[in-house]
Amino acid sequence: MKKIDFLIAPETREFVRICRRYFEYLEKLPDEKISDFWIVQLRLLSGIYAGVLLLPQIDAPYSSEVEKFVTEREYNNIFANLATYMGGFDKFPDFNDLSHPGSAKVVETSLSEILTDIYQELKDFVLLYESDNIEDMNDAIVECLDTFGRYWGVKLLSATRIIHVNLYQHRYAEQKKASRQYEGIEDEDFDEVNIEDFDIEDFDIEDIDFDDGMD
Repeated sequence: MKKIDFLIAPETREFVRICRRYFEYLEKLPDEKISDFWIVQLRLLSGIYAGVLLLPQIDAPYSSEVEKFVTEREYNNIFANLATYMGGFDKFPDFNDLSHPGSAKVVETSLSEILTDIYQELKDFVLLYESDNIEDMNDAIVECLDTFGRYWGVKLLSATRIIHVNLYQHRYAEQKKASRQYEGIEDEDFDEVNIEDFDIEDFDIEDIDFDDGMD
């Protein structure tokens, strides 16, 4: 099989697609609830991690220097927007260097910085790959696999871990709040309800909003 066949395999193309979707999502950060943001992040980051594992294993680059596209200004803009959006959810404790477990220690880590680092790696990869030049496509994959193994792969796992915690703590807090509101209803409010007052013929399931109250 020719090298170009590996470079344009369906799983490679799909990986490029989800990487582009990820960095474009951060560039146009939507005005949505933080819980919705967590869900999108978990879906995309999980797909990206799985996609890397399906990339063709190419060992030989054509160039010793891989072209970079993300500017310092772009990086800083994404980082600032994420930090502002996440607010108090941004900082969390994590190990400083998981590649050397013996010397690792717990430090305060920024989720917005981790996500921006991933953004930078993925955008650089996609823009180089999409040049449609076989040498650039080859080197884009080689660089992606290398930096994933040494650098941003473990950062991605740290990000998904803390996002998971944030999402389900948020959902628990919302459920607890809803439960307190329910328990605060006075019993006499229910005493006035008589089942005989309901007419089953007036009941229409289409009138129910099943999305009401859901994240």
